[in-house]
Amino acid sequence: MDREFVTLFNIFDENQSWHLDHNIAELPEKRTALDRKDAGFVESNHKHTINGYLFGSMPMPTMKIGERVRWYLLGLGTEADLHTPHWHGNTVTVGGHRVDTVSLLPATSVVADMVPDDPGIWMFHCHVNDHITGGMTARYEVLEK
Repeated sequence: MDREFVTLFNIFDENQSWHLDHNIAELPEKRTALDRKDAGFVESNHKHTINGYLFGSMPMPTMKIGERVRWYLLGLGTEADLHTPHWHGNTVTVGGHRVDTVSLLPATSVVADMVPDDPGIWMFHCHVNDHITGGMTARYEVLEK
């Protein structure tokens, strides 16, 4: 392999944070009206991440056309952590099959091999709709040789 990348797909529940009470106390004056059991508040504290990053902020994996790239995909979490990592622009090989999306369950891993052939900056994300809208997105870059 020329390059290897490790990606962890996980939903972190910040409602369980030891710092939640302190963080609420630091909010502007509306903190007194905050209902910690409100469904919207609870959901807003579920962080849908790849390697702990949200909304494309992860450092961008970079590779060159024709390189042999291995992706190690890891899943952790609860029953909500059913992920489908998906690459735009290029495909991977898993178990002898050429695909652009793989299934990833909690406490599992998948190894995907890529030989990129399409240059550009491409989206890499979980294909579960509420995970995408929750921020489980990243980008990767394929450079010309």
